[in-house]
Amino acid sequence: MKDFLKTLAAVILGTGLVIFGGVSLLIGSLTSMVTMGIGPAVTSVAPNSILRIDFEKGVSVQDSDLPIPGFLPAELGMPATGEGFYKMVRAIENAATDPNIKMIYLYPQYLNAQMTHIEEIRNALLLFRQSGKPVICYSDTYSQQAYYMASASDKVIVNPAGDISLQGFSLNVFYFKDLFDAYGIEAQVIRHGSYKSGGEIYTSPEMSPEERTQMASYLNSAWSHWSSGIERSRTLPEGTLDSICSAGFRVTPQEALDLHLIDEIWHKDELTEYMCSMNDVSEEKKLPVISLSDYAQIFPAGKKFKREKIAVVYASGDLRTGTGRDGVSSGNFASQLRQYRTDSTVKAVVLRIESPGGDPLAADVITRELELIAGVKPLVVSMGDMAASGGYWIAAPAHAIFANPTSLTGSIGVYSIFFNGEKTLNEVLHIRNERINTHAYSHFPSYRSRLSPVETGLMEKMVDSTYNRFISIVSQGRHLERAQVEEVAKGRVWSGIQALENKMVDNLGGLSDAVRAASLMANLLDYRIIEYPAPERFLDKIISLGKKSGTSIPDYLHECILTLTKNQGVQVRIPYIYNGLSF
Repeated sequence: MKDFLKTLAAVILGTGLVIFGGVSLLIGSLTSMVTMGIGPAVTSVAPNSILRIDFEKGVSVQDSDLPIPGFLPAELGMPATGEGFYKMVRAIENAATDPNIKMIYLYPQYLNAQMTHIEEIRNALLLFRQSGKPVICYSDTYSQQAYYMASASDKVIVNPAGDISLQGFSLNVFYFKDLFDAYGIEAQVIRHGSYKSGGEIYTSPEMSPEERTQMASYLNSAWSHWSSGIERSRTLPEGTLDSICSAGFRVTPQEALDLHLIDEIWHKDELTEYMCSMNDVSEEKKLPVISLSDYAQIFPAGKKFKREKIAVVYASGDLRTGTGRDGVSSGNFASQLRQYRTDSTVKAVVLRIESPGGDPLAADVITRELELIAGVKPLVVSMGDMAASGGYWIAAPAHAIFANPTSLTGSIGVYSIFFNGEKTLNEVLHIRNERINTHAYSHFPSYRSRLSPVETGLMEKMVDSTYNRFISIVSQGRHLERAQVEEVAKGRVWSGIQALENKMVDNLGGLSDAVRAASLMANLLDYRIIEYPAPERFLDKIISLGKKSGTSIPDYLHECILTLTKNQGVQVRIPYIYNGLSF
């Protein structure tokens, strides 16, 4: 009877999720249709069109066909919807030479994107301006992200009641040592690399001098790039942005005008009147406006049947062994990379890395496939916000590595972490643990006791071995002497600018630059882009949730406990949460 009730509950829960998913999918589809407008698809571009770019759908690594998820419970864990940044970049670059596109209207009010995605879209806008066509930007208010994007425009306009936020960059890291002490949890960390701060948040109550040094260096490098970019675009004296940020964090419209941060203070109707006069029309509805989403669906149509292809592979998330949709699963990626290597129509591979690293075995499996690809066709790497530790490991075999100036990379180091909850069990929960082994290390690893001196020595040996392999992979792939790699390794992180100076990357640029480089290496004048992996679809998410619905409560609690310890063991991973960065 007990098993029957458990099964019945699982069936009811699974059925409820499927029904809820279907209703959500219907509501989401309707919401999307309302947002996009119900009507025939746009199939052509009218002469003298205005390309409108807003960010209401969000900006993501790849396109998402998910419905707008704002109405869905956060517990569903739905991935964020959005337009792929590379699709946006390609559309803007194409518009630069499209005789039917007259100008761009940029509306960054809702911009909230990764640092390198903003960088690459902004660079595309600068390229568009080089064609002689204007970019007009308007927003009621400008976040720091939005203003950095807006600074690439010919004319920057703000609402009289708005403002501009400029405050620099900040990184926040939580340290759990005192909390762990209170609950009797011990984190045992073994690391190779004086700057490899993996596990430090569990073993120290505060930031180490080495961590503070490397992160301050990274932030200053990234901010220097952003501030100088704004100053160049707005023809401001050097140091203007630093002075503004030091004085406060909010700039009023009049102050912004006086500082030459903006060109006009207008209401929306005044902007509309200006746009109408530019296009010789009498009213707003006669303006030939096309959205970036619609435009992006039109321009690549002629290339969709091209035989020659460049494969763009997105390595986003933690490196993991095995198969699955979470992160970068070595089994899935290795299989797909083998297909690209043997496919004669795939002339080059571009690997876009947005990963903090993870399991060294996963990194090694993927790297081997990339080495084989590099032996038969061009392999180019593009680094996103983060391509560090294991993320840098898999970049090493490439013929060329492109990093964005603000990419966080390097962290060539290894650490191992194990959690000991013996004190928690004994003194907090009053639970005694007894063990029977057939051999000395049958229990290893265990969160029920601390590592013995012999076990610690064995783990130190494993960490050193993994570090030496890491150094060798980089030395071989980058054609550098081992001593040169060790000098920039030690677990230290670098910005893309610093990595270029250290010969860790070859060029500064984005994914679009990497694809162009790959096409030149492959002697391709015309080609089409294919992408891997495909974005997760709404129905796939619901099905996976339905499968999990049969999990018993004890199993679920066990999974929650394992969440804390899932990264135990040897790791080639960046040691902190990157979304602690405010910019």
